[in-house]
Amino acid sequence: MGKRVLVVDNDPDALDLAALDLGLEGHEIVATAEDGQSALALVAQLRPDVLVVDHRMPPGPWGVEVAEAVRAEYPEIEVVLYTNYRSSELEVRAGSAGARLVPKGNLRTLRRAVAGPAPRP
Repeated sequence: MGKRVLVVDNDPDALDLAALDLGLEGHEIVATAEDGQSALALVAQLRPDVLVVDHRMPPGPWGVEVAEAVRAEYPEIEVVLYTNYRSSELEVRAGSAGARLVPKGNLRTLRRAVAGPAPRP
């Protein structure tokens, strides 16, 4: 059974590809957004099962900040940071927030991260 997924990326091509791929995998893409503020508003409104969010989204908030806010307010929502950016600080912050860090461009790994645990009732 697919999950309800919100996909957020400031790169329209990456956003479209991730949303298309996850949709073809049987997930319901409840919305897409191109910035952190929109992501937070859509999470509050739609309560997806999974938030897939890029990290670098100027002017902010960036993905890890979105992940921290979402997991603090809605711990039942799974968060996947889908990004090209790598740093030990990002890995620590993502882990502390309970978010999975997935390299952008690796759709197979993204699919596995989104499929993860069963959706909430």
